[in-house]
Amino acid sequence: MTTPTDNTENQSKGRDLRDFVRMIRRYWLGEAIIVLATIGLVAGFTALQPRVYQSTATGLTQAATGESLSMAFAGESLAKSRAESYVRVAKSDAVAKRAQDILNTDRSISDLLGHITTTLPADTAIIEITARAGTPDGAAKLANAWSTALTDQVKALESPEGSVGDPAISFVPLANARAPYFPSSPDIQTALVLALLAGCALALVYALLRQYFDRRIRSVDQIERLLDAPVIGTVPASPALSDRRRVVEQDGSADSVQLFAISESLRELRTNLSYIDVDNPPKVIVVTSSIPGEGKSTLTANLADAIASGNANVVIIDCDLRRPMQSTLYNLRGGVGLTDVLSGRVALGDALQAPSESTHLRVLGAGRVPPNPSELLGSRTMRELIDALSGVATVILDAPPLLSVTDAAILGTIADGVVITVGAKQVTAEQLQKAYRSVSRVNGKVLGAVLNKIPPNGVDSHDYGYYRNDYYTSNEAAAIEAPANEAAPEPVAEDVVPTRRSAQPSRGRSRSDRR
Repeated sequence: MTTPTDNTENQSKGRDLRDFVRMIRRYWLGEAIIVLATIGLVAGFTALQPRVYQSTATGLTQAATGESLSMAFAGESLAKSRAESYVRVAKSDAVAKRAQDILNTDRSISDLLGHITTTLPADTAIIEITARAGTPDGAAKLANAWSTALTDQVKALESPEGSVGDPAISFVPLANARAPYFPSSPDIQTALVLALLAGCALALVYALLRQYFDRRIRSVDQIERLLDAPVIGTVPASPALSDRRRVVEQDGSADSVQLFAISESLRELRTNLSYIDVDNPPKVIVVTSSIPGEGKSTLTANLADAIASGNANVVIIDCDLRRPMQSTLYNLRGGVGLTDVLSGRVALGDALQAPSESTHLRVLGAGRVPPNPSELLGSRTMRELIDALSGVATVILDAPPLLSVTDAAILGTIADGVVITVGAKQVTAEQLQKAYRSVSRVNGKVLGAVLNKIPPNGVDSHDYGYYRNDYYTSNEAAAIEAPANEAAPEPVAEDVVPTRRSAQPSRGRSRSDRR
């Protein structure tokens, strides 16, 4: 019977195996380079080694036998016994000198001995003479010359001068050495196989080290382990959002299925924000990030578009007074914005700008760059402005990165919550934790994190918890766009631009009371 504990262990093992496979797939390029480089280095080293050819000649040590079976058995035993001695004689200087004379070479005896190996297979009287040389013919000639020299040496030992009759023991060549076709060293095939195994081992070590030392955020689970806050949205990476663009401004050249996936992720984020606190949903939201380049300004603009598409009033305030982007994203006129309203030079109604594609959306640009952005954003006038706007609309504050300046943390103290944009594979765990602590230290509330720029396909899409929805085909994508041709709903009558008298929330409570 399978217990729940067994099921948990099996699931854990399955996850570990899947994580291992994903790790291998994630770093496949580096692993392939390591394997190919190892094979290339070994192949190059092997190619530089000198070629060595070897050839083998064999001979039989035999004894004179009589007619009886017992004499034949005694002769065979004697031959095997003498063969054990002659295999050592074959490596003697006397045999080397005879081979030198046969080859008529000026090579030294020690050099010749260094290129000869003699072996005696077990329980036989056959002696194998293996010669090595730099050419196939050289190896064959040396082996045959050594076999002849050993034959003569055995004959001289068994039939000394003055002896009468045939010798009792003789060495008879059996097979002459032949020139080999391929070198015996280096063994290219074996070297390549070993190089492949070594390359795979090094690639595995590389992947494990990368996995261990890579501290960049790679999954939703990782964010939730690091922060005491949920992940309230995942937005896929797409050329449609590159160069700080908005989904609603894309033309017909963009992939409709891809745009639908992005729009769905933004609607999911909008819904999750509204359900964070059902009784008292956040009306003032700070959108920021840990470091620059994580897409927080683009996310702010597209989130505002998603909220406005639900016939809800929304106001974007560009609070990034050092590098403002909202006027550029919406193609609005610059020069007048938040700093002008706070200083009293321009009225709020004159500074707010309405993008032509939405009657529920207003944008308040940054205005002139002040010398003291942090003090200006934390001023009482800023609080009053946000209170006035939040009474009639959802206010989204596009704030600078948390690790760059303190502006976002200051805004978190006067807002209902902070949304931290997390760029996939851009920010490290330490940076994200430090950004979260900067909000918590000032008693700000982190509503959640949004994992941005998720790869839409491939192994990384599974790691980040995002799966592209291919349910919609090209025909169904056209059906998705069909509602756009229908008549747009009538906008709400209430103006987004508040007056001081209409600044109270519709619930009858101030924002400070709600908090």
